[in-house]
Amino acid sequence: MSERYIVTLDHDHLRIFEERNPSGQLSPALVQVEAMDFPAGRNSYTDRETDMAGRFPTSKNQSIGGSTGARTGMSTDERLPMQREEERRRARELADEVDQFFQQRPEAQWDFAAGPELNNAVVEMLSPGVRQRLRRSVAKSLVNQRVDEVRAHFAGL
Repeated sequence: MSERYIVTLDHDHLRIFEERNPSGQLSPALVQVEAMDFPAGRNSYTDRETDMAGRFPTSKNQSIGGSTGARTGMSTDERLPMQREEERRRARELADEVDQFFQQRPEAQWDFAAGPELNNAVVEMLSPGVRQRLRRSVAKSLVNQRVDEVRAHFAGL
């Protein structure tokens, strides 16, 4: 019988549980075999950017000091491109960790749960061999749920 795992993750945490079938027990038990925390996942990307260099002008104001076209106010960055890039990097980091874990277990099958904002991004970044062994993917964050709730959630699918 091949190994089976359940992977749950969000921006700050990665948890991997192994399904084990102790003799005499009808339902498999889940045992946490890997846990990683990513402190940078808790912070907004703007928390790390504090210097004044590279700011962008935000508007033109016609009435400042009689000079037409004078710019007022400065923005720290172009928010949407930076935010998307930060989310892409976090998804890449998480996908790399999952890949690394399952490349060491070439026969293992696994189920996956992550919030909707991460689920597809992480799955798309996995290596083809690891992605092929994925049995079920659920767009729901279960990383902070108790082990029995995670097991029950996947038992019902």
